[in-house]
Amino acid sequence: MTTASWVTDEGGHEEFSFAAFAKSPFYQRVNASLVDLSQVRPGQRVVDLACGTGGVTKIILEKLRGARESLVIGVDLSTSALKQAREELQNAKSAMVEFVLGRAEQLSQLVNGKVDAVVFCNAIHLVPDKAQLSGEVFSTLRSGGVFAFNTSFYEGSHPPETEQWYRRWMFRSLRILRSEYGLSPVKAEKVEARQHLTVEQYTQILKERGFQIKEQRVNTVQVPLEGWVLISQFEDWIMGVMPGVPLKEASMALQKGATQVFEEMNVEFIPRNWLEVVAVRP
Repeated sequence: MTTASWVTDEGGHEEFSFAAFAKSPFYQRVNASLVDLSQVRPGQRVVDLACGTGGVTKIILEKLRGARESLVIGVDLSTSALKQAREELQNAKSAMVEFVLGRAEQLSQLVNGKVDAVVFCNAIHLVPDKAQLSGEVFSTLRSGGVFAFNTSFYEGSHPPETEQWYRRWMFRSLRILRSEYGLSPVKAEKVEARQHLTVEQYTQILKERGFQIKEQRVNTVQVPLEGWVLISQFEDWIMGVMPGVPLKEASMALQKGATQVFEEMNVEFIPRNWLEVVAVRP
């Protein structure tokens, strides 16, 4: 989601938000790639869905270049994230950006009038009913409008050569968790929000809702150690790989585990695949 706030509201743990990861240079390049693929242009009305603290909103605004009639509508579930987004973008022309509190599944009720594009960065896997979401986006778009999304949580996100890295990272992190904190994950509490669909399942859902697939590609990204350390500070990721473990201890174990395995394997990056899709409403 680009944002943890898409799955937690004001009761969430802000110290384990997505904000730090979202600011990492490699991740900003990932989202800039999707915005480029969406081909948003000056004069359009664009929704930044799950805008969080406004990182992608800023990228979109740069594409619109202050043109008249341009508007970016940032939508997110978190009041605190939207407050920060407004502060981050306070120098942007007020007529060019507005922020709306609400859920993706209610998009057509949150936006007045049709829009030219909906950009949804790294959060579609967190939405339980992707068919409903796709229908809401379809209803919000004008004819010819585009729905662009990406995700690194789908079947195929792990290149085969990285399996050893993931196994060693999890094994080492679990060992650190037990030896240093006396804790172990609780499998019964596994988070269900992160659904790994196949590429074919995503395209099928879109087609059933009336979309035509304009572009579909896999962007292989070289993720540095910093990326793995920062994602280990994100509440949803922590709960997904170490369910039932207190966030602080689980986060520390994951960060230590990633650092140690990077050193042992003598690597600078671990690749991960981002699925990028652009669909069009006829």
